[in-house]
Amino acid sequence: MSQADPILQALMAKGAPFEVVEKGAVRMFRNAPENMGEIFDRARGFGCAEFIVYGTERLTFDEVFARADALSEWLVRDFGLKSQQSVGISMQNCPEWMIAFIAIINAGGVAVLINSRGIGTVMAHAIEDADCVLVIGDEKRLRRLSQAGHVGATLARRDFPRKFSEAATGFKPVRAAGDDLAAMFFTSGTTGRAKAAAIEHKALIAGMMNTQMAMAAVFQKMAAAYNIDVQTLRAQMPQSCSLLVFPLFHTSGCSSVFLTALTTGGKLVLMHRWEAEAAMSLIEREKITALGGVPAMHWDILRSPKFGRYDLSSLMSLSCGGQALPLNLLEEMRAAFPKAYIGAGYGMTETCGAVSQANGEAFLANPSASGQVLPMVDVQITAEDGTPLPIGAAGEIWVKGAIMMREYYGRPDATAAAFSGGWFKTGDIGKLDDQGYIYIVDRKTDMVISGGENIYCAEIEQAFGRHPAVREVTSFGVPDERLGERLVVQICAMGEITAQDFMDYARAELADYKVPADIVVSSAPFELNAMGKIEKHKVREAYLARKAS
Repeated sequence: MSQADPILQALMAKGAPFEVVEKGAVRMFRNAPENMGEIFDRARGFGCAEFIVYGTERLTFDEVFARADALSEWLVRDFGLKSQQSVGISMQNCPEWMIAFIAIINAGGVAVLINSRGIGTVMAHAIEDADCVLVIGDEKRLRRLSQAGHVGATLARRDFPRKFSEAATGFKPVRAAGDDLAAMFFTSGTTGRAKAAAIEHKALIAGMMNTQMAMAAVFQKMAAAYNIDVQTLRAQMPQSCSLLVFPLFHTSGCSSVFLTALTTGGKLVLMHRWEAEAAMSLIEREKITALGGVPAMHWDILRSPKFGRYDLSSLMSLSCGGQALPLNLLEEMRAAFPKAYIGAGYGMTETCGAVSQANGEAFLANPSASGQVLPMVDVQITAEDGTPLPIGAAGEIWVKGAIMMREYYGRPDATAAAFSGGWFKTGDIGKLDDQGYIYIVDRKTDMVISGGENIYCAEIEQAFGRHPAVREVTSFGVPDERLGERLVVQICAMGEITAQDFMDYARAELADYKVPADIVVSSAPFELNAMGKIEKHKVREAYLARKAS
């Protein structure tokens, strides 16, 4: 959303719900809570409203906070947790994960979100790097950690019903300072050992309020479209209900879905694992209003043989995270869900969520962009030497704002390398237009240099993504004696189509030097990581192994 948007300007004006003030070099929300404890206190007000649905288990806000208070009391009284000590969470998505997150922070600790889909050694490295004094985990993850040699203190999820089903007796949450640490989120670690992004209370709250303000603007626009006021619109709408498919250890699952529902009184429906028919059944049964997922998940629903047998009319919001929304998928989503708001955005672990986003008409007006820069964030496109570039020029995206992490925990060299004069260097290549839309061209490290020409993989993948037969696509470089590197494209295709068909398409759509040297076509889906992104390095390794055999 653009800073020039009159609706956003009104929401940020003096005396408005999201009034903005300048504090140093960044903008802050005047009425922001001091710490996450205040966020939790407000959420307690939703009382007996349903909060979490997980299989046959249904928990209200009251029940979740009663169990979280009991766990907080155990952490302080029995375990002896001290303020700002780190506690790891290593579980699949489940109610106990969210209970643990609330409890750790309310006890004054730092919630460390471990990639529960990683192997034991990777989880053990994260726990060690974050100085965790305790790990709360499910049986599967604790077993992996034990096999990897972890010998630190643990608390098993299976003990929750016995220990933490009753309310605490007189527990008083610890009130943190705004610049105390609240949580640590780990980067993907695709280029080495994952780093822990250390997030302060005030930054986590700023990221949450950034999302809330964007949602408030959408409500204002919806109300205007129906010619009613926002209060009347909200009164007529059911409780918001999101299908949580992103992992909670990632900022998309934790900040964008879990914490948003916590602050707005929404309901969360959890899936044990992704399966299109199960998702459609849950949408129908629970009247789910919001579904965020990666493109492969949306394709799974649209291509399911059971699509059309379920009532999905409750869906009001569809969004794409993890990677760009292919234009051919967008058209099918619009046709299948004509009343739903479709949106996309761009954010990072280090920014506590979204840097840019757009929904509804703002997104459809420019679907090739990754939304408009949110007004609480400053974005600068930068040349290799650090100088700002003009509108329309491609360069590295630098970000500044109250949503930024404090540091990479325990990595002073990495922290120093990531910042320049208060700006965070994202490592992404992009450009801005005069309407505040941001376009992600590629990762700085995901570029093929062939014959001296720079080829951005994201651009290639976006071009192929417009082909109606493409379900998923990835591209990468492989060594070439003459050119240095040559471009390879691998496609998961729908229907009967050949590599030559795609090569002809590439020659018509791309500059000569961007036409792939090789195209591999298969009907088999790609292996995805925890955030639904294609494991590109594995695809490349498999390609090279086939060529070498």
